[in-house]
Order: sequence, then C-alpha cells, then structure tokens
Amino acid sequence: MSAGQGSKDAAACSSSLLLPIENIWLHNTGAKLRVRQTPWEGFQRADLIKTDDMPMLRDAERAGQQGDVSNVVARGSEYARLYIQLLTKLSRADTIQSVVLLIDDLLQAAPEHVMWFLDAEPYPALVKVLEVDDIFLSLKAAQFLTLCLCTQADRVSSYGAPPADVVDKLLQHIKHKLAEAASEAQDGAEGNVAPVLLCIVDELLRSAYFRRLIWTRDTAAQNEHALLPKVIDVLRMSMTSNTPSSKATGNTGVPQLHYLALFGLWELTFYPTAAKELDLRFAVAPVLVHVARKALKHKVVRLTVSIWRNMLAAAEDANATRLLGAQVLPLCETLEERRYPDAELQDDLAYVKSILSMRLEQMSSYEQYKSELYSGQLSFDNPAHMLEDFWKENAEKLTEHNNADLVQLVSLLQRKDADASTLAVACSDMGKFVHHMEGGRRRADALGAKTAIMQLVEHADDNVKYYALQALAVLVSTSWR
Repeated sequence: MSAGQGSKDAAACSSSLLLPIENIWLHNTGAKLRVRQTPWEGFQRADLIKTDDMPMLRDAERAGQQGDVSNVVARGSEYARLYIQLLTKLSRADTIQSVVLLIDDLLQAAPEHVMWFLDAEPYPALVKVLEVDDIFLSLKAAQFLTLCLCTQADRVSSYGAPPADVVDKLLQHIKHKLAEAASEAQDGAEGNVAPVLLCIVDELLRSAYFRRLIWTRDTAAQNEHALLPKVIDVLRMSMTSNTPSSKATGNTGVPQLHYLALFGLWELTFYPTAAKELDLRFAVAPVLVHVARKALKHKVVRLTVSIWRNMLAAAEDANATRLLGAQVLPLCETLEERRYPDAELQDDLAYVKSILSMRLEQMSSYEQYKSELYSGQLSFDNPAHMLEDFWKENAEKLTEHNNADLVQLVSLLQRKDADASTLAVACSDMGKFVHHMEGGRRRADALGAKTAIMQLVEHADDNVKYYALQALAVLVSTSWR
C-alpha cells in the first residue's frame, strides 16, 4: 500500500481504534465491576459529592447497567465535567473504577463528543488515575488520555497544542508498562497489557501530529524514555519468548501482537523522515524479515511489505541497500510464490522486488557485502564470506573512511542480542580480514575485536565457538602481519 493512499487510511478515518478497545479482558473486567453498587451516599456525607449530583450519578449508573445512556448523552457536557471533578476528589480505587465505567459509557455512546471532556480540563485528573496501582484503571486512564490528546491535536486552533508534560507522562507510562509486560511473570491482566497498550500506540500514530512528535522525541540523543524501541522489541521478543505478552488470552496472542506492533510502524512510515531513517535508527529491517518469514497470518505479511514499500518510496537510495542486506529480496520472491489473494499485497511485493532487483544489479560484490554488514544480520548464504578472492580484493576497503566498515564488523561481535549466525559469520570475517590485510591485526586489536572474540569462544552455540577459535588463532599468531 503506497504512502499516498495509506496515509488517508491511517489519518482520515473518523472512528477511533479506542472506542472500544476490542479486548475481552477489559470487557469482562468492566462487566464484573458494573454489577456492584457504588456507595455514593457515603461520599456525599464526606462532602466529596454535592447533593445535587446524587440523582445524576444514580441515573447514569442505572443507564449503564441497562445499556441505554441516551438521557446521559443529552446532558453530556454536564456529566463530563462531573466525572472529571470526581476523579480529582476521589482516592479509593473501587470508586474511581465506578467513575471510569461511567466515563466509558458516555464516550462509547457519543464518541464524536470527546470535546466535552476537553472542556472539563481533564488532564490532571486522568494523569492521577494513570498512576493508581490498579492495572484496569491505568489502562483505561491511558485510553482516555489518548482520546483527549488526539482530539486536541486535531483541534489545535481551538484548544492549543496538547500539553507536552502530559504527553511525556503518557509515553513514559506506556514504555514502562510494555517493558514490565515483557519481563514479569504476570502482568496483572492475563497477558493483555501489551495488546491494549499497542492499540493506544496505534491510535497515537494515526495522528500526523503525534507521528512527528514521537519520532522527534525518540530520536533525540540519549533518550532513555524512547517508546519506539519497546514497540520493536515486541516483534523481537514475541517471536520466541514465553513472556506474558506471548501467552495472552482471549483475542490476543503472538500474531495479534505482531499485527498491532506492525500497524504502528506502518503508520509511522507516513512521516517521511521516519520512513527514511527507521532502519538506520532502530535496525528494524532484519526484525521485519524474521516476522514476515515466520508469519502465518496474511495481515502480518501485508503490513510488513507495506512498511518496506513506504521506506523505499521515501528514500530509495538510503533504504534499498539496507533492505538488500537484510535479505528482503529473496523473501519477496518466496512470498510471491504463496500467491496471496490480495491485489494490494501483490502490487507492493512487485514494487519492492523491482526496486531491490534493479539496485542489486548495480551493486558490486563489496557493496552487497556492506549492505548485509549494516543490516546487522550476517549469513553464510552470502558466498562472499568464505571466498578468499573476495577478501584479497576487498579487505583493505574495511579500513576506508577511518575504519568505518571495520568498526561496524567489530560492533556486531560485541552485540549482546546478535543471533548465532551473525556472530559466527562476524568471527569468520574478522579472521579473513586480519589474514588478508597488512596491519589488520593491529587495527582489529585497537577496536576491541580480540576481546570480543575471546568472549565468544565460550559461546553456547558450537558454530560460534568454532569460528571464534579460528579467528582468535589468527589474531594471536605472530606469523600474521
């Protein structure tokens, strides 16, 4: 799907992804909470609720239980203001849950009137609920905050820009909760935290305002609160992990997590700078290849190929080399053979394949090697790694531009998250480089190659261990230059 056509799909759709969030756990939890009676009278006696507000609350609670909130909608702005006031005053989690359900009823019935809540100045109250130690409340607060922020971003002329401090708190919260969901034995929501948060991220990234804001924020130097790496980590970890995110119940699971994470990245590629630099900044190309290769769901493949297309359309020169290095071209040929009954997918595959094939024909053997090197994933499927003639001719090129390509090779040896194939090939390449390059051992030592390879000698994978020992023998031998 092209960026020109897809941007309309991503940004112009009037209905929100968050009304409702299609999640069984959220729905069931809300249904369980709804059956209880809220002791509003006690809060009235404590002067937390005005006497005049009592009939409104009882009417709204009854309407929600009966499934007809038309009378509440008729006084929507009054109710929105009342609910925000209550969130500001109340502190008990169970009572806040009741108010959150009432807010949900009103928003579901009148999604076009989020402005009622904007007019009630909702942010301090919703940020307060976001920080309550209750996973249902924190997820619902994140949902409501996102709805308000996106609505405000669409109406900057009326409401001004969304408050930066609130946006930052929301993005930090999402990042923190995604990390928790991936690392903890239980997420408190039966594995549903990650899918719900990814829905929220997707809603944010539908907005051109937030695509630009999130990209600028996350690519700032040394931003330890960056959100996008956590979204990409969902694709990395859920491929093989047994985290709660990969064991989600109900309507979730690994394919759905992949789809939600990919959908956000696809939306992001409608921001030209992000499409141009996505792989440069976040090394996403090999991850996308792995996901598409293993995908059983057509929708996962479709989004992945659409991301590649948008990347090439935005910056063919910059991204074609990176996608070739990540082995996108042979994968496109494999995907074409599956003959998906989807004209848009077939068109995207043909586009990506055509661009990459043309680029490959124009590249020298060393340029092809570099494209693989900078993809961050190496494989012996590229015969250049083992050809002595290739290294005799090209070893010196690794030292050009102040050893730029050699530095990249050493960085692969030092990566803690590199796969066994990449580590084995990197060890082999380093041995070939030292063997064929005058002064190569000294250069490699200065960059930390020997230290990295010595650690890989103890690697669990036999292939890595074998090539590490071979490279180390060359590095320590006095017979080599």
